[in-house]
Amino acid sequence: MTVPSVQNFLADGYELELGLFRTALDAVPDADFQTSRLGHSPAWHALHISEWLRFFALQDFTPTYAHLGWESAPWMVELHGIPNANETNSKAVVLAELDRVVAEIVAHIRALPDDQLGDMLRAPAAPTGERERLTGLGMQLRHVAYHRGQVQMGRAHG
Repeated sequence: MTVPSVQNFLADGYELELGLFRTALDAVPDADFQTSRLGHSPAWHALHISEWLRFFALQDFTPTYAHLGWESAPWMVELHGIPNANETNSKAVVLAELDRVVAEIVAHIRALPDDQLGDMLRAPAAPTGERERLTGLGMQLRHVAYHRGQVQMGRAHG
């Protein structure tokens, strides 16, 4: 029996959780997608997750962030800019951005060499400003599940 790699195990988890997140977003009626419920709209949650995955997993530091939730933090000055999609875009545009990032993240995780799983990556919200890649990827996966719950709770209170 072949033992799956850590990378494939993690990528499978991302595919599963992000698929569940996408299903929760798909269930939101188009007319309600930009409507804030319990703090944020489903569109914001989708963009927040796509931006955090791009930021941490891909270490993309281009000034294209507007939905990280840390916009007033000093470390955001260099990162804040015009996002790839924004909360006022149509549901189709927002979900296309999420789908694009998800595909890139899953492929990236599957291709990670074993010797890079322990690398320290930039993570400004962490106490030291860095986080081990594998630990951070696990945290991001739980972060997706949290926001899936937020979208579902918002629908229940709509």
